[in-house]
Amino acid sequence: MTINETVEVESKFEVDEHTPLPTVDALAPLVADVPVEHQLSATYYDTADLSLTRHKVTLRRRTGGDDEGWHLKLPDRAGRVELQAPLGDGDPRDDVVPAELVTAVAGLVRRRPLEPVARIDNRRQVLTLRDPDGAAVIEFCDDRVSTESFVAGGSTAGWREWETELVDPARPDAHDLLATVAAACADAGAHASSSSKLARTIGPLPDLYERGVSPVRDALVQDLQQLLDHDPAARRVTVVGVHQMRVAVRGLRSTISSYADELGAETAGTDIDPAALLAELKELAAVLGKARDIQVVDQRLGALAADYPEDVVTARTRHLLRTELDFEEQRAGERVTAALLSDRYLDVVDRLHELVRVAGTSPAAAGGGASSKGGAPSKGGRRRREAEETLLRGVDRQFSKFTKVRTRTERDLDSLDLTLAQREELTHVVRKRAKALRRNVSAVPTSDDLTVAPLRTACDRLHTVLGEVQDSVTSRQWIRRIARRAEFAGESTFGLGVLFEHERAFSERTLEGFESDAAAVTAAYRELSESRRAARRRRKKKDKKKSGKKKGGKK
Repeated sequence: MTINETVEVESKFEVDEHTPLPTVDALAPLVADVPVEHQLSATYYDTADLSLTRHKVTLRRRTGGDDEGWHLKLPDRAGRVELQAPLGDGDPRDDVVPAELVTAVAGLVRRRPLEPVARIDNRRQVLTLRDPDGAAVIEFCDDRVSTESFVAGGSTAGWREWETELVDPARPDAHDLLATVAAACADAGAHASSSSKLARTIGPLPDLYERGVSPVRDALVQDLQQLLDHDPAARRVTVVGVHQMRVAVRGLRSTISSYADELGAETAGTDIDPAALLAELKELAAVLGKARDIQVVDQRLGALAADYPEDVVTARTRHLLRTELDFEEQRAGERVTAALLSDRYLDVVDRLHELVRVAGTSPAAAGGGASSKGGAPSKGGRRRREAEETLLRGVDRQFSKFTKVRTRTERDLDSLDLTLAQREELTHVVRKRAKALRRNVSAVPTSDDLTVAPLRTACDRLHTVLGEVQDSVTSRQWIRRIARRAEFAGESTFGLGVLFEHERAFSERTLEGFESDAAAVTAAYRELSESRRAARRRRKKKDKKKSGKKKGGKK
C-alpha cells in the first residue's frame, strides 16, 4: 500500500450562514478560480477513551472530493502532517483502518480497537486562489457542515466555516499570502477558529485522570502526556519528536525515582514494579539518546564547518561529515522505529498508565493525615500545603544526590591531575544530577512564601553549561570515528583535526566556570530552604494566634 505524506498548513474561520465571501479586491493580488463543489462524508475513528483526539491526532475515512481515502493527521511544528492511504476495494462497510496508519500511532492506540466516534458530512465549495502568474497558492473552502457524534449518547450539530490551506507551504511568500487572505476573511465578518471539525463535534473531553489527587500523579500525567504527544513524530524520527520524547522519558525516570517511597507504598500488592519500569525507561532513553546525539552532532559540526574557509575545512571534508553522519543517523533512526514498534515498548506504556491510575491512592502519597483541629487551615489549604511539601521532599532528595556528586567531583578535580576527558566525565555526572534537580524544582508552584526562582535559574544555567560540554564531547567522539575511517581510506584528515581542536578548546573554556555555577545551585537551594523555614514560622504564629482567639471566645 502506498502512503502519501504531506504537510498541511491551514487557517479556520467561523462564519454565519449568510456571511458573503471576501471580495475580489480584498484577495488581491490573488485571483479566484470558478468554485468547484464537493459532497464529502467522513467517519472518524478513535479508541474508547479518545486517545487520538486527546493528543490532537485525527483518523478518518472520507469519500468524495479529490483526496478520497483514509487520512491520518498528526501535529507538527510547521502545521499538520497528513498521511493518506487509498480506500479498500471491498464493501465500504467492511473497510478496516490500514495497518500502516495504525502503526504510525501505535503508542496511542496500543492494542485496543479503533471504532467510529463521529461522522461529518460537508457540502464544500472550493476556490483555488492563484498568483498573477497562474500558480495555485491557496485553496479556499466554504464548508457547510453537519455532524453526528457517537460519543456519550450521541448528538448532532451543523454550522458553516471557512478553511484556507496552502498548496505549497515551502513557497517563500506563502505565509504572507495566507495572512492576506486571513485579513480578507476577517474584513468579511469571519472569526478565526482553532477548533477542528471533530473537536466541535465531540465537544470538551474530561481529563483521563483526575488532577489534584496528588502531586506525584500530576507529574506522572504530565510526563506521560508529553511522551505520547511526541510518540508519532518520534516514530518518524523527526528531530523535535526524538528530542521531546527523550525529555519525557527522562522526566518519567526522574519522577519515579524522586518519589520512590510514595510510589512503592501504592504499588505494593499490584503487578507494577517501579524498579523494573525504571530499567525499561533507561533502555528506551538510551535508544532515543543515540539518535538524538547524532542529530545534535550533525547540526553542530555542519554549522562549525561552515564557519571555516574551504582551504581549511575543504568541501571534501564537509561531504565526508554529511555522508558519515547521515548514514549513522539513518541507522539510529531505524533502531528508534524498531523500539517503538516492539511489544516491549507497548508493555511499558501500559504499565505507565497503570502506575498513573494507582498514584495518589494512599494517604501518604496524597499528603493526607494532617489534623483540622484548633486553628488548622481549611481542607483546601491543608491539601495545598501537603502537596507542596511532597514536591519539596522530592527537591530535597534530588539536592542531596546533587551535593554528593558535586562534592566528590570538586574534590577529585582539585586533588587529581586529570585529563580533559576525565574532567568531562566527572562533570557529566553533576550535569545529570542538576537536570534531575531542575525537573523537581520546576514542579514546585510559584508562591509568595517560597523563593523558588533562583534555584530554577541556577539549575538551568549549570545544566546548559555542562550540556554544551557534553555536546562537545559527543562531537569529538564522532570526529575521531570519522577521522579513523577517512585515514584508512586515504582521505585527508586535516580539516577534521581543526574541528576536533576547536571543540576541545571550547570544552576547556566552558569548564572553567563549572565550580561557580555549581556553587550557585547550592546557594539557591539554601535560599529556598530559608524561605521554607520562614513560611513555617509565619504559619505557626498565625495558627497560634487563631487558636488563642478561639479560646478567648469560648470564655
